Amino acid sequence: MSQHPKSLLRTLLKSMLVPSIVAIILGGTFAFLTVRNEYDEVLDDSLTDRAYLLLGMMQETLATDGQQQLPIISELLAFEDEILAARDRTVFWLLDANGRVLERSPLAVEGLFPSGMEQGFTFANGYRFRMLNDPSGAAIVVGEPLHERDEAIGEIVLGVMLGFLTLVVIMWITTVRSLRLAVASIETLSENIAGKSEHNLTAIDRSHSFHEIEPALDTLDELMVRLNTAIVAEREFATVAAHELRTPIAICLAHVQRLKARLEVPKAVGNAEAIEQGLKRLSRLVERLLQLSRAQSGLGISSEVSDINEVTKLLLGELRKRLPRAHRVEVRDPTGIYESNIDPDAFGIILSNLFENALKYCDGPDGIMINASSAGEVSISNDCAALTDEEVTEITKRFVRKSNSDDGFGLGLSIVQSLCDQTGCVLEITSPMRGSSRGFTATLKLPAQITPDA
Repeated sequence: MSQHPKSLLRTLLKSMLVPSIVAIILGGTFAFLTVRNEYDEVLDDSLTDRAYLLLGMMQETLATDGQQQLPIISELLAFEDEILAARDRTVFWLLDANGRVLERSPLAVEGLFPSGMEQGFTFANGYRFRMLNDPSGAAIVVGEPLHERDEAIGEIVLGVMLGFLTLVVIMWITTVRSLRLAVASIETLSENIAGKSEHNLTAIDRSHSFHEIEPALDTLDELMVRLNTAIVAEREFATVAAHELRTPIAICLAHVQRLKARLEVPKAVGNAEAIEQGLKRLSRLVERLLQLSRAQSGLGISSEVSDINEVTKLLLGELRKRLPRAHRVEVRDPTGIYESNIDPDAFGIILSNLFENALKYCDGPDGIMINASSAGEVSISNDCAALTDEEVTEITKRFVRKSNSDDGFGLGLSIVQSLCDQTGCVLEITSPMRGSSRGFTATLKLPAQITPDA
C-alpha cells in the first residue's frame, strides 16, 4: 500500500521549527548573559564608588579628628533608611591596618562579614562585597544584598526576552503566512496540471508559477502539445476510417445477402451466413468507433435546453420495433417533461449502448426491465449470470468484456462512461439485481433539471 504523500507546508514548517527553537534558546541565553554581565558591571561600579566615597571620608576623618568622629561616616548612608527596606540596605565595615573593625553600619551584624576577604570583589552570605585598601593599610568593606540585584537583572532580562519573543513570534507568523501563500500558489498550479486530460491539453496557467519550476512547466507544455497532436491524429484516423468503411461494408453485406438467397447448397448457405454475420459484426464495430470518436471529441453539453424525456421515448419506440420476439421486455415510459442541457445525441448514444448491452447479455427467463418513470433516472436491468465485484469495477473500462462472453468489443460501456463524465450524468452498475441472485442493473442518473426560469 502506497504511503500518503507528505505535505509541503508541514515539511517546510518542520524543517524550520528545530532551527527556530535552537535560535530562540541561543538568542535568549546570549541576551541573558550579556544583560547580566553589563548590569553587574554597572552595579559593581556603583558599589566601588560608594566604597571610595566611604574610604575617602574615613581617611579625612582619621587625619583631622581621629577616631572620635568616625560615627559621622555611617550617617552618609542614612538616606537608605527612608527609601529602602532593611534587607535592601548597604552594609559596610571600616578596618584599621590590623584588621580591627573601627566602625560598621547598623545592619553589619556578626557573621555577615566575609572571612578571608581581600581587596576586590567577592560573593558571600547572599551579598556582593567590595574591599578597598588605602596606603596606610586601613580598609573598607562595602556590601549590597544580591536579591535586589537579581530582581533588577530578572526584570531587565524579562523585558529583553519579551521583546525578543515578540519579534520571534512576528517573524514566525510572517514566515508561516508567506509559506502558506507560496504553498497555496503551488496547490493552485498543481490543480491546474491535474485538470489536464485528453479533453484538455491547453497550456498550463503560469499565473501561480515560480521561476524555479518554469523549465519543468515548459517541458510539460511541450509534451502536451505533442500528445494533443497524436490524439487528434488518432481521432481523425478513427473517424475517417470508420466513415470510409461504412459504405464498402454495406455493399459487401448486400451482395452476400443476395448471394445467400440464390444458393441452394446447405454448406454454401452456411458459409454465406457466416460471412454475413462477420460483416454485421464489423458494421457494429464501425458504428462503435464512430461513437467513440464523437465521445472523445467532447460531445456532451449543448448550449440549448431540450426535453430529455422525448429522446427517451423515441429510443424506447425504436427498441420495441427491433426487439427479437424471444426477448421478454417490460418497459415503463417516462412521464412529464425533464429539461436539460445534455446534448440529445450524447444522451441517445448512452441509452442505445445501454439497451444493446442488455439485449446482448440477457439469457434468463426474467428478460429485460427498463424503468424510465422516475424523473431524471433511467434503470435498465437484464436477467443474466451475476458479475463478480471485480467485473463490476472493471466493466466500464475500454476493451473490457464479461469474462464468459465472446461477443462484443468492450467499447459500449466505456463509451457510456466517457459521455456520462462529459454530460454530468452518473452511471451506477450493480450485480446481481436487487432481490435476486442473478442479473445486471445499470442506472443512469441525469444532472439536476433546468427550470424554465433558469
